Amino acid sequence: MTTSKVKRREFSPQYSIPLVEQITEFLTQAIMDGQFESGERLVENELQRRFGVSRSPIRESFRVLEKKGLVNNVPRKGTYVRKITQKDIEENFPVRANLESLAARLALPHLHPQEIEKMESAFARMKDGAKQNDFKLYLKYHTQYHEVFIRASGNDTLIEILENLRNQAIWFRYSYLYVQESYEYAIKVHRKILDCFIKKDADQLERLVKEHILIALDRFIQFLASQK
Repeated sequence: MTTSKVKRREFSPQYSIPLVEQITEFLTQAIMDGQFESGERLVENELQRRFGVSRSPIRESFRVLEKKGLVNNVPRKGTYVRKITQKDIEENFPVRANLESLAARLALPHLHPQEIEKMESAFARMKDGAKQNDFKLYLKYHTQYHEVFIRASGNDTLIEILENLRNQAIWFRYSYLYVQESYEYAIKVHRKILDCFIKKDADQLERLVKEHILIALDRFIQFLASQK
């Protein structure tokens, strides 16, 4: 799969936020945007010059990115943007499907009207993105939609694991293929999920959340097969 280059992002440090955290967030977004491509080496010296920092925060950021599943550190060779394989997809999506559906069930008794409103607002913007065929707009509010109920689950371990799974390049790059071809289905199923939260239908909610992630998995596997 190829990704188109995007406009070069510029690093603007905010002194109230730890430097490693800022560099990590910057590199995460650059990888997600496709500025750094799958398999590309992240060169420490170049990043030092670009950010105007020492080697230490760059290396610390690389360690955080590796934990998030975005890069691989190869001894004596360097740090590379993680290549996406079919094995990655087959391992990521079933785990996320089961954990995210669990988060939805756990969130159901604790979801307040204000949080339902946040999901409704995010859903409306998702539809705007779909109508405009604007994937980045869709993705931004799709993420917000899911984050509301994941956080409402109240399970910190589950929240952390799902954050890592959802942040991986696997989800971003392959969601792009899926959503581009399936806006109609995606909007329909997210409306049904929201209605389940409103109706307090725990069984149907858990089933829908799990099912729509596994359907995405099937489509991605089909796509990979078509590229062989």
